[in-house]
Amino acid sequence: MTVRTILKDRDSKPLIEELRRLPNQQHLTHKSRVEIETVKDSEIIFVDGLAVAFRRKGELAPVLTNTSALDSMPRIVVDMGAVPHVVGGADIMAPGIRKVNGEFSERQLLVVVDEKHGKYLAVGRALIGSGSMAATKKGKVVENIHYVGDIIWEVIRPKGPTAPSSS
Repeated sequence: MTVRTILKDRDSKPLIEELRRLPNQQHLTHKSRVEIETVKDSEIIFVDGLAVAFRRKGELAPVLTNTSALDSMPRIVVDMGAVPHVVGGADIMAPGIRKVNGEFSERQLLVVVDEKHGKYLAVGRALIGSGSMAATKKGKVVENIHYVGDIIWEVIRPKGPTAPSSS
């Protein structure tokens, strides 16, 4: 079982400032109610009841339900054969990539989507930049840091028949 803690204003203000540096999160305000739920080695950050991001090893990244942030991030499109591996937590290998959208540098966060439906599968960290990635034919190219089905997803996942999509 996890416990959700409501932050006091003095603790939430610096965190809101940090969250506003994520893509498309400038709408967050200091008047928001900020809660943190700790699961294993990660803290999930909720603003006004919605999961916005998670922090692991000091680094913030958007959660897979935060479509406003994900929509404006660089993305890689993987073939359908890669999907079960990605949602199983595997890192992304070059042969599974169909397309690279947007520019990014090594270690930058990006989103992984499937080629058939464009659904968000994972948030990853690039192991090489976008220019090199398009030309790379083998090896691991993206570290998978949050994916559909992981422990964070189990806490934040939509409780209805539809999953988040990038449409």
